[in-house]
Amino acid sequence: MKSGLGFLVAALGCEIEGLEQLARTGELVGTIGRLVHALQRERGICNVLLASRGQRFTEQRREQIVESLRMEAAVRQSFEHLAVQNRIGNGARLFSRIAWVLPGLGALPELRRRIGALEIDAAESTAAFVKLIAGLLAVVFEAADGATDPEISRVLVALFNFMQGKEFAGQERACGAAAFASGRNDAARQQQWLHLIDSQERCFKVFVDFSDAALVDVWRASQSSSQIAEQERMRRIACAAPAGVALDPELSPLWFDCCSQRIDAMRGSRNGWPPTCARPASRRRSRPAPNSRRTRRCC
Repeated sequence: MKSGLGFLVAALGCEIEGLEQLARTGELVGTIGRLVHALQRERGICNVLLASRGQRFTEQRREQIVESLRMEAAVRQSFEHLAVQNRIGNGARLFSRIAWVLPGLGALPELRRRIGALEIDAAESTAAFVKLIAGLLAVVFEAADGATDPEISRVLVALFNFMQGKEFAGQERACGAAAFASGRNDAARQQQWLHLIDSQERCFKVFVDFSDAALVDVWRASQSSSQIAEQERMRRIACAAPAGVALDPELSPLWFDCCSQRIDAMRGSRNGWPPTCARPASRRRSRPAPNSRRTRRCC
């Protein structure tokens, strides 16, 4: 029977394996995040195109599709690497999520064809993108769900809520872009708009509650007071007015750019976060192992 030291060595090997798994899934989360950002932008551009009946953002859409395809290729490659390695603790749930999201990625060419041909409206286009992005965020959730360290788990909860809040901000951009480009806003869209604003605030509150001071400082430093004021002004134009009141279509690109400034800052602050997850991992990696020459990894 093994000695107590032998079991300590085995436990440390398992812990190291878990940290290496966290590093692998962290790379996947970053890759998916870049694709989500590209699809969020493409969704908003498509809404302007569709609501204006093809009069606006034709070239921007063409350029954004190229970027989305590049990010999609990187995600597909990451999925393939995961399948080959097959060393994920919660692999059954994660691979099930990936299997669910792949048909959505496969459906993008037909969705883009229909959008380009103006065969669908902004609502149907938005719904398709929302469903795909929700699937990608579900993969992120499963990839992050295997963490056992409490400090790392808190950071991952903060990260997921930040990404979800960013998605609601992207949906608001798409909603407002369609409203301004079409020149009108009905009661149902106003209610949806207000719901998206509230959903963002709830997600970012959870993010702040679960983050350490360094992450919150980075997030707050990324926010522009002038951008926030301009977005609030345009929100009031669309949401405070009685339903059915005409909107100025010329505000559509201004709204899109204003929201994009905020969403791009979210992405920038996410990329600039301190490596909080790496700190507990680094402490464990640097901890001397008893009789480390005999350390083994558990499966």
